[in-house]
Amino acid sequence: MQDERMGNAAGDPLVLVTSMYSENDLARLLGRDAYSYRYVYRAFAPLLARWGRHREASGPRGVLEHAVAEARRQQYQPIHLSFLPLHLMEVVPYVPNIAVPAWEFPDIPSFDLENDPRQNWARRAEQMDLIITHTQFARAAFLRAGVRTPVQVVPVPVPEAYFQVPDWQPGQRMVLDCPCYIFPQPVALPRPPRPWVSSETGPLPARLSLRQLYKRCIQAMPQRFGKAVHLSARAVRAALWSARQVFRETDIRELYPPRPNLELSGVVYTTILNPFDARKNWQDLLSGYLLALKDYEDATLLVKLVVSADWEAAALAEMFAFYRGTGLSHRCKLVFVTAYLSEAQLVELARASTYYVNTSRAEGSCLPLQNFLAAGRPALAPPHTGMADSLDERCGFPLESHPEPAPWPQEIGGGYRTTWHRLVWQSFYDQLRASYETAKYHQGRYQALARQARARLRELAGAESVWPRLAAALNSVRIHVPDEGARLATLRKSVVA
Repeated sequence: MQDERMGNAAGDPLVLVTSMYSENDLARLLGRDAYSYRYVYRAFAPLLARWGRHREASGPRGVLEHAVAEARRQQYQPIHLSFLPLHLMEVVPYVPNIAVPAWEFPDIPSFDLENDPRQNWARRAEQMDLIITHTQFARAAFLRAGVRTPVQVVPVPVPEAYFQVPDWQPGQRMVLDCPCYIFPQPVALPRPPRPWVSSETGPLPARLSLRQLYKRCIQAMPQRFGKAVHLSARAVRAALWSARQVFRETDIRELYPPRPNLELSGVVYTTILNPFDARKNWQDLLSGYLLALKDYEDATLLVKLVVSADWEAAALAEMFAFYRGTGLSHRCKLVFVTAYLSEAQLVELARASTYYVNTSRAEGSCLPLQNFLAAGRPALAPPHTGMADSLDERCGFPLESHPEPAPWPQEIGGGYRTTWHRLVWQSFYDQLRASYETAKYHQGRYQALARQARARLRELAGAESVWPRLAAALNSVRIHVPDEGARLATLRKSVVA
């Protein structure tokens, strides 16, 4: 490749990429807002290099404008390609702006959400020269909002290493070099002290959102009944809150230190999720698994928590409090992994797994699901939102779900402006049982699912399938060569602003 410092008299395009965080900061900021966009950029980087020159221009305000000016000085024609949510993306005048947002809801905001003009995605989309979505579902959301900017679908390419993962074998046993927390524990953990609760309990936590309705119901009752109900409710809520606080204030890593490595065998279900994301619905994941496969000692659910080191204790406390709260005894294994895993370790995790499992209410595209399907690991997941392109009954065990009202993730106070999907819990329970039986006793059926999964992802998101779509999308953007006077006037306006 020609050295970029030499410039280019022919005016070749130079793609200036903006994204969230940096490679050096990613492990430290896992689980933060829009962190997954960095993974998307990482996946596209080899194909961007194949198309032409590209540089990263992420950073504080002014970095991108400086990169544009430097590109022009070197006689390149800059193109801004942004792997960011629309409300975080910077729009550069007189430069083609291409947005690559991930979206998992059937509607996009078409008004100033939270009184922030940047949150009006429909208006922001009109400022772009091209929008690239990863799924047909997301494209439909933009078209439904009446967006006139061209919207093209380019799936996130799956790394080739996943397609090379060997087939899962029933007797395989692997040891992964990462700390983990495994339950049931060989020694029973002490339960938290049960607080003495009475009507004189001290200050309670913040009320529920239905507080006013509750008060009106109490007021409508005869006085003696209303007072009794009120005192009982206070006592129950105080007990639950106090027990939860004990778990949260106790570092589970001290109560039950992690094992230094993880040995996996039998039928292994793996999921990768951010426990602080309400869309992930991990409560149904844990309860369904513990009830469906509780008697099978060779079944394992491995939950890879996408959290940074400073959020690890809080994440474990949240998961552990729910787990202990189920009161379920079980022989099947439940494993939590919190450590940051490299790309090579994630590929090994896919190799050690039998299935990928997802119980989310909404997904942009779910890159781990795609990666595991490419590795020939069938999935248990609801084929809704962004997962609809990847999954059907030929390559996994689809879970039933139904739409229900939901807020957009940007809404601080919540609301019911859009929908996500409520999992049919019984469907998950039944498919867990069916998938376990398939892996154990119907190898021909399992292998057929694995082959179909690989083939589907090769066609959908293999590099050679994604490449012509990406190239066509980038080639469709007209390279604007602005009038110098108009460009300088625009720059002066931006400086004044």
